[in-house]
Amino acid sequence: MSFADPKMQALLKKQKYQISGKNTAVKKCRWTHNSLREDRYCYKHFYGIKSHQCIQFSPVLICNFLCKFCWRVHESDIGVENMFRQYDPQDQERLIEIFDSPKDVVDALFVSQQKIICGYKPYVSTLKYDEAMKPKHATLSLTGEPFLYPWIPELIDELKSRNLTVFIVTNGSVPSTLRSILEKRAYPTQLYITLPTPGVKNFLSVHRPLEKEKALENINESLRIIGEGVPFRTVARLTVAEGLNLIDPEGYAEMITGMMKPSFVEVKGVVHVGAAEKRLPRTAMPSHSRIMEFAKQLENLTGYKIVAESEVSRLVILSNETDPLLIPELS
Repeated sequence: MSFADPKMQALLKKQKYQISGKNTAVKKCRWTHNSLREDRYCYKHFYGIKSHQCIQFSPVLICNFLCKFCWRVHESDIGVENMFRQYDPQDQERLIEIFDSPKDVVDALFVSQQKIICGYKPYVSTLKYDEAMKPKHATLSLTGEPFLYPWIPELIDELKSRNLTVFIVTNGSVPSTLRSILEKRAYPTQLYITLPTPGVKNFLSVHRPLEKEKALENINESLRIIGEGVPFRTVARLTVAEGLNLIDPEGYAEMITGMMKPSFVEVKGVVHVGAAEKRLPRTAMPSHSRIMEFAKQLENLTGYKIVAESEVSRLVILSNETDPLLIPELS
């Protein structure tokens, strides 16, 4: 039984998502293709990752936010019920019924990734093909909010038991999951939190949480938990759009230095693709020079230093100068 509207599932499959089991989704990142065919890697190469050895996936197809800048399709975009409203984290029997187990999720990842890669065999070197068929990295950033998956610590452990590094991108709205990760010592390789737009009104209008009352409070709790110190690398991600949330560097700086104290800060411009094309004008996509300008403001306000940039990704990375940019286990 899948916890997703049939119309949504059909659309995701049309968009080349590999849907396995109840809610496990894998999709070929364009950088996987670029890495295989053109030797071009995504910005994560700064951290030591080869794009063709990275699986982009999600163990859950629902999200509790409807961010305007998100390129993923929301249920509201296609006029179907948002399944998050039927989500109850306390109903264990229901959770077992609608979500895949950690082992089933990871088994599905390898099967799906091999389906995605097998067609490249005639067109790439044997070495690169073999590398791609043996992925080393898993990134939970495809669709949905990964921290809504009920067994994140166990999933992290399962991924790491298969010799995969684990990158997780979350909106930070489920601090109980973050606490569970710490309590169970199930540490990801790198955890991203997408910072909320500063100011309550701006936050609500940009991120459109489905649970408005405690959403920002929960994110702030997650930022404070990380700020207290965690035994893994963390990233404050600013996904910014002109005329929307590319504003108030002082507000972002307060979250960075006053609350989260992450290893890195990434300033990432939105791209006018996917469902974001219908929510935002093309002018919302900031130029790389604008991203760099904003990053320099943050550099001055936070003391974090600019250490890398990717013009094609419209991204700038700032570092606390304590953690090395290249992940030691990958170097």
